Amino acid sequence: MSHAIEDTSNLSPEEIKFRDFIRRGDDFSKIEIYRLALEWYNKALELNIEKEHVVEKINFCTGKLKFEKKVFVTLAMIAVIIIGIVVKIKW
Repeated sequence: MSHAIEDTSNLSPEEIKFRDFIRRGDDFSKIEIYRLALEWYNKALELNIEKEHVVEKINFCTGKLKFEKKVFVTLAMIAVIIIGIVVKIKW
C-alpha cells in the first residue's frame, strides 16, 4: 500500500518503530485480515506509546475476530444439518 512520505527526523527510533507497527496493523485491518493486524498492534503496544489508541485498535480487531468465529461456527452447524438431511434422504 502506498503511504505518503512523512518527516520522521524529530522522532525517536522507538516512535518511528511504533508508527511503522501501527501502519502495518492498519494496512491489514483495512483489508480485513484482523489476526495479522493484531500481531502488529500488539508489537506497538509493547512500546508503551499512545497506549489507549492502540488498545482501541486491538479491541476493534478482537471484536471482529469474535464475530468471524461465530459466523464460521454457525456455517459449520448449518453444513452438518444439511449433510444430515441429505444422508437421511438417500437412505
